Amino acid sequence: MARTLEELRHSPYHQQLGRKMCAAFVAQQRGVSLNTALKKVPEPVGDLWLTVAEFARQATAERIDLDFPSERLRRFTGSIM
Repeated sequence: MARTLEELRHSPYHQQLGRKMCAAFVAQQRGVSLNTALKKVPEPVGDLWLTVAEFARQATAERIDLDFPSERLRRFTGSIM
């Protein structure tokens, strides 16, 4: 994992993503709406959900790199014309 737990705890992005992923899990398990589950999820979320959020972020970035290799190259070299 590229980031430490301390970095994840202070990241608003990971807090929000972790909270929403936790709510989605709770909604699916309990058969309630996502809005209802979001009201029940504590803030800040625990380390487990922060770690899950980081894995999801990494997997998404890797998938984008595989699907759009020219975009990855552009990040390192600037615009490709």
